[in-house]
Amino acid sequence: MPRLVGAAAAIAMSPTAWAAAAMVGQGAGTRQPVDAAAQVGERLAREERAQRGQDRDDTPVAAGAAATAAAALRLAARPVLFDSHMLVQGVDGIAIDTSRFERPDIVAPGRYRAELLVNGQWRGTEDIEFRQVPGKESAQPCYSRELLTRAGVDLGKAARGQDLQRAPNPLPEGAVCDEISRYIPGAELSYDQAEQRVYLTVPQYFLRLTGLTNYVDPQQWDSGVPALLLNYNTNIFTTESNGRNTTNGYAGVNLGMNLGPLRVRHNGSVTWSPQTGTHYQRGYIYGQTDLTAWRSQLLVGESATSGELFDSVSFRGASLFSDDRMLPQAQRYYAPVVRGTAGSNAKVSVYQRGYLVYETTVAPGPFEIDDLQVASYGGDLNVTVTEANGQERTFVVPFATTVQLLRPGSTRYSVTAGRASDLSLQGSGQYIVQGTLQHGINNMVTGYGGLAFATNYMSGLAGVALNTPFGGFGADVTYARLALANGDRKRGASFRLSYSKNLANSGTNFSLAAYRYSTGGYLGLRDALSLHDLTERGVPTDSFARMRARVDANISQQLGTRGGNLYLNGSSLQYWNQRGQALSFTLGYSNQWRDITYSVSVQRVQNVAPGAGAPYTGGGSFTSTSVSPKSTLVSVNLSIPLGRGSRTAPLASTFFTHDSDRGAQMSAGVSGALDERGKASYSLSGTYDNQRSAASGNASINYRASRATVGASIAQGQGYRQASANAMGALVVHAGGISAAQTLGETIGVVRAPDAAGATVNYGGATVDGRGYAIVPSLTPYQLNNIDLDPKGMPDDVELKTTSRSVAPRAGAVVMLSYETRRARAVLINSRLPGGEPLPFAASVVDAATNAAVGAVGQGSRLVIRSEKDHGTIRVEWGSKPEQRCAIDYALPAREAGGKGYDTLDLECRPIPAGGAEGGPVAARQ
Repeated sequence: MPRLVGAAAAIAMSPTAWAAAAMVGQGAGTRQPVDAAAQVGERLAREERAQRGQDRDDTPVAAGAAATAAAALRLAARPVLFDSHMLVQGVDGIAIDTSRFERPDIVAPGRYRAELLVNGQWRGTEDIEFRQVPGKESAQPCYSRELLTRAGVDLGKAARGQDLQRAPNPLPEGAVCDEISRYIPGAELSYDQAEQRVYLTVPQYFLRLTGLTNYVDPQQWDSGVPALLLNYNTNIFTTESNGRNTTNGYAGVNLGMNLGPLRVRHNGSVTWSPQTGTHYQRGYIYGQTDLTAWRSQLLVGESATSGELFDSVSFRGASLFSDDRMLPQAQRYYAPVVRGTAGSNAKVSVYQRGYLVYETTVAPGPFEIDDLQVASYGGDLNVTVTEANGQERTFVVPFATTVQLLRPGSTRYSVTAGRASDLSLQGSGQYIVQGTLQHGINNMVTGYGGLAFATNYMSGLAGVALNTPFGGFGADVTYARLALANGDRKRGASFRLSYSKNLANSGTNFSLAAYRYSTGGYLGLRDALSLHDLTERGVPTDSFARMRARVDANISQQLGTRGGNLYLNGSSLQYWNQRGQALSFTLGYSNQWRDITYSVSVQRVQNVAPGAGAPYTGGGSFTSTSVSPKSTLVSVNLSIPLGRGSRTAPLASTFFTHDSDRGAQMSAGVSGALDERGKASYSLSGTYDNQRSAASGNASINYRASRATVGASIAQGQGYRQASANAMGALVVHAGGISAAQTLGETIGVVRAPDAAGATVNYGGATVDGRGYAIVPSLTPYQLNNIDLDPKGMPDDVELKTTSRSVAPRAGAVVMLSYETRRARAVLINSRLPGGEPLPFAASVVDAATNAAVGAVGQGSRLVIRSEKDHGTIRVEWGSKPEQRCAIDYALPAREAGGKGYDTLDLECRPIPAGGAEGGPVAARQ
């Protein structure tokens, strides 16, 4: 009896072949099942283990998923022989020709587009050439020096790692189709035809990219497709207090246009009120592209300089700066979290360097904004909280940078030249030139420095960052001099010391602690620009605030495993010509007992003494005319879930606040989700104001759809009423039309899956629309992103030929992700031969017109097929002889596209005469 190798080759079999092998012995009369598969499988496994053992003796071999896949493909390449007598339909049944299952690994010569995986890690999509090689039945994949270099192979090491007893055998130029182990010891190259993947297994010693699972070679970075982008965030807020109506509207917009490698961006905001009308505040507009060879970004237009070393200044010009995201294991930059407490449905506005960068409406109680997309890396955030009754409270969130430690040998730089364009500068903009350089000297020391020039101004900075067992320290000194138009000259120095440390054993995290001291004649770049501007316009500068000392802190302490978390963040500033200090800090504690969460916080805001002159806000000071010089807000919050095991269970919360200016308030309410997926949420609360002896009520509702988020709120209290509505989302114009989406990040994807309406994207949860498109709102640039489609929700007559795509986009790109689909109705056919005999189990079913496989015969003589046509002829084959085939003519009943379920037909399989035509009259018996 021919040998049976079902177990070893099952990995590479088609589902039909595997089903046939699984049915061995079924209905085979008195023949007894033979357990040859297990015996042969064990022998092949022993051979495989022995082969791996030899490889280990010679060179290291990659393990894990890559080795398993390669071993499976090697086993699949062995001839697979079936005992056809074990698949008969009873004693007098018809034997099946199983020769088509013997060699599933045969590949025809040609060029194939396939995904390249190196030791199991995706490395891009390549066009691989397959050539016929003497002695090989199947065409073999070819490779080149360029392909292997992109895959991360160190060809120099590979040449040196070859057999020292023989002459070096370097990889020749051009396409090579020989065994790859001749040039890279221990390497293997295989191809999975079903998955269209090329597996390259290489010993780790010969790889340049060891362990970098997300790194992708720059040649595989995708620049994307042409597109237009729009992010919008709208909010309308109206109050009626003491008989006075106030209505404000806001729309923040971020516009973008992608043309090849160029990304054009513009941001701005529209504000409206009946009293002042409509006002558009134009933000930045610039064009940007990446320079791969330099690992840098080139920006031309309006933007802001980095606040890492010098003051952050808005400019109109050009900037060239390194982008660490292009490097393996890219590091992200710090952005602050804005925390506060609202006494009602309040409007929260965030400003940076005079620009309104964010605005939203929050429910009563503590709030947290952790998704700010602020400009550059620094610049304090001025936060204004407008309550439902019109009262305002303002505080500052410091936004400085952490200690600048780089890896050994790494360099970071920036060069900016242009004209200053800060909103505070009313005179003619001054030209500025600024450059910075940082270099990692070794594991312990990073050196950095920079130069800044403006009209009659120069400053130089030199510093060092130290990586010590006690934490990261940074120390630098900046010297500056300025000549004013009125003849005054100022010169001085500023000294800065910063510290950052995460004390893992103690739970303490100093994410930022910094101290700066400046002499009386020192002026930073932004202050120098402002002072020069005032002098040019003849404005007295005696009261111009010059910073003397500044302390920034952002510290958190975990108090044991159940002791809660204590945090402190804030800043303190002192000025040479101002009394007192500007102070803004928050001290808080939070913990959880069982399901109950509680927190307490103290927020202190202190302005410079009145009458001392308004300090310039560019120096980092805090000024406000809406609050008193000193204000303290104490908040206590308690949250208790009212139910378990369901996302719709409400959450009861109570919080108490005491403001030194406005007295005490107490609030209680419930909030929760309206559906199990958490898309719709609500909040209801009541508040009692002790100072005014008045009660008020607040209500809000929000709904997060796959293409936008909308919300509304109302409030009413003694002497006032409030209402608001907001919507935020995005629009993307691409080659397929216009698609709506949630708010977009820097880099996005457009899913194209024709006819797959209802499929869900794993990134962001968007669903494919009726035109076959969906938006992935955020992708990680320069790294591997895997985007999967969940077919649940698609019409039954549509199938996805692929459900996953991998891409490594460039920053700001809009990449097109195409998923091939097939629209075909699912049909269940009960069929028999004219004499009533059942069709052979596992017989192939092909389309008579195209010879394409459309299904197989299952148990009970049933065929499950997918048909793209409403009528036609299919051919059933169980051998190569004319009498081993028959034809079925079918006609499907009318049904609308997207219908559910199977169409069921009862049809006869008519014999096909030798040399006769397959087509015939449609004889459907339904």
